[in-house]
Amino acid sequence: MPRPATDKRERLTAAAIHLARTTGLEATTLAAIAGEAGVPSGSVYYYFKTKADVAGAVADGVADQLAAARDGLPAEPAAALVALLGTYLDDATAIRAHGSLLATASAVPGDARAHRETLAWIADQFEGLGFARAASEARAVHLLAGVEGGAALAHALDESGPLEREAAHLERWVSNTKA
Repeated sequence: MPRPATDKRERLTAAAIHLARTTGLEATTLAAIAGEAGVPSGSVYYYFKTKADVAGAVADGVADQLAAARDGLPAEPAAALVALLGTYLDDATAIRAHGSLLATASAVPGDARAHRETLAWIADQFEGLGFARAASEARAVHLLAGVEGGAALAHALDESGPLEREAAHLERWVSNTKA
């Protein structure tokens, strides 16, 4: 049975994200996106006219995926931050092979929505722990830079140790945080 046409853009975006993450955005072609999504090549042009359109869809799709993942985290701020770190560990195999999902959004020049939203969410959690906004924002940068740095090293070295050690360090840091 054919899939409904209404989900074609979502399938194409998911395919573009997957290919951008596994082969890089520059190497991702419209034909490859069509093949990955299981749609005729010509129909891709209806949704993505240019490579810039693909890049925008990837950046928006990653931001949406990360927002949805954050929505599923615990409501208590410290538990939510620890759970966020856990999502990196859950994705360690893919991170070793391809880098973090947030790093995929980094491949889109000038589009920092995913980063800004993630930093704002982390800052909100620290604010929920009693920190002033400026201190919360500084802590958010520290946490995200730490875990993304661990992810980048895990990818570069093709070993999960740097990510695991950094996530464990940040988890202890969050658990011992007092405003």
